[in-house]
Amino acid sequence: MLVEPYKVMPKVIFLIFTVALFVRFLYFPDNINFAYDQARDSFAALDILKGNFKVVGPPTTAGGNIFHGAGIYYVLAPIYFISGNNPEVAVAIFRVVNALGVFLVFYVGSLIFGKVVGILSAFLFAVSFEQSQYSLFFGHPALGDFTVLIFYLGLTLWIFQNRPIGFVIALLGLGLTLQFEDANLTLILSLITYLLIFHKNLKLLNFKTISLGIVAFLVATSTFILSEIKYHFRMSQALLNIASHLGNNSSFNPVYLITAWERFIHDNFLANKFLSPFILLFLGICVAVMIKKKDLRVKTIFLSTWFLGGMIPHLLNPSFTYYYSPGATVSLLILAAFLICQLFRKNKILATIIFGVIIFSNLSLVISQNYKGPNSDIVIQPGMLTVSQKQVLDFIYQKAEGQTFSVSALTVPLNVKTTWDYLFNWYGAIKYHYLPVWIGAADGFPGNLRVETNRSKLPNKQFTIIEPTIGIGQRQVEDFYRIENYFTKVIEERSFGTIKVQERERI
Repeated sequence: MLVEPYKVMPKVIFLIFTVALFVRFLYFPDNINFAYDQARDSFAALDILKGNFKVVGPPTTAGGNIFHGAGIYYVLAPIYFISGNNPEVAVAIFRVVNALGVFLVFYVGSLIFGKVVGILSAFLFAVSFEQSQYSLFFGHPALGDFTVLIFYLGLTLWIFQNRPIGFVIALLGLGLTLQFEDANLTLILSLITYLLIFHKNLKLLNFKTISLGIVAFLVATSTFILSEIKYHFRMSQALLNIASHLGNNSSFNPVYLITAWERFIHDNFLANKFLSPFILLFLGICVAVMIKKKDLRVKTIFLSTWFLGGMIPHLLNPSFTYYYSPGATVSLLILAAFLICQLFRKNKILATIIFGVIIFSNLSLVISQNYKGPNSDIVIQPGMLTVSQKQVLDFIYQKAEGQTFSVSALTVPLNVKTTWDYLFNWYGAIKYHYLPVWIGAADGFPGNLRVETNRSKLPNKQFTIIEPTIGIGQRQVEDFYRIENYFTKVIEERSFGTIKVQERERI
């Protein structure tokens, strides 16, 4: 008999979804981070609205000819068309999408262990600090966190419910996930592992199902395919080159993996760095015991493969980054929900206390951290919040008193106006009906503000914006101030959050 969890306790699930929305919209819109990456992607989305379609997505940390999918641009384009280029609306939609993961987690947990585990898993997902941080991240990995759940929902339907359509859903989820984060290429290895372990389920797949799955995957990855054709398979060649040197990679270190595991425990179960390793060890012991039990073996192998598949990138990189393994820790949430249910049968008080401690720990982190926006494990430049950026622009326009003015900025990346170009065009121009002149800027970056390099031609009203200088060398900061102070002097300086703005006049 097939389980139909979508018919189980709908009011409870929608209540959990409401909790997820509350957690993700706490401090909204004051904790929206909008920096260079977000402005760059926003300009690309606006290009699409002008008819300039994209097949190459944002660059990756791997550099060279490796890029993310262009899918993020096609998600943003209709949102900006409807909202008037407002990134705050886009951020709100991203947070709702993350909260919708509650339903997918409930479905997966119910199909594997039953409806009670599904409900508890969904609640743990709703209050998870890690997941709340994903929802705050206005970028492509945030969407990958949701689509990876589609991938595992498909696998769950196929493996545990014998539904061939699950294979199609899994390939669709895989293709969509690849669009949003290059590190998700490891999911291909996960899929191959599942095919090998559960090869008996392959007999469920007929030619039609396999064809539908392949078509779903190809459609989801169509921008990659078009990009490879257009640029003579440059990304494929780059990936093959990296793969050929993996065996010689001296950065491989299991310690990186352990560090990531401890952080996942800290941000999902108990915010105590001392106890995190012990909790991790306990979960490992539980997995070992469950694998020995015949009725739990397949389920445990499925969840273990899910988790370990998302950990592969951490073996090769010493820096902990959430978006290396989107959705991987959901497997731990489902496992924890199952263990709590088992404990509840033997000791209701202890199980309730443990569940309560997990909720309290996560909500404490949410309340104490999320007002700052995404943490430094997700974004390079924390503190670039739209609430502060709008205050900066309001200060500038009010001081300008309707006169033309020019702006320079100490930015990350250095001498790139993309972030403030978008903000002036979206917020400044709409509210104050005119735009500034920009004082010098690096070529080749998105933006349309007029740039003037001849200081003698600049308006009398001049302003300087100083972003958080994370990622900028001290020498570069000193050179920036030296040049600005040579031509102008500071009349007034104000700070809005982590961003400074100076009103200046000619010397």
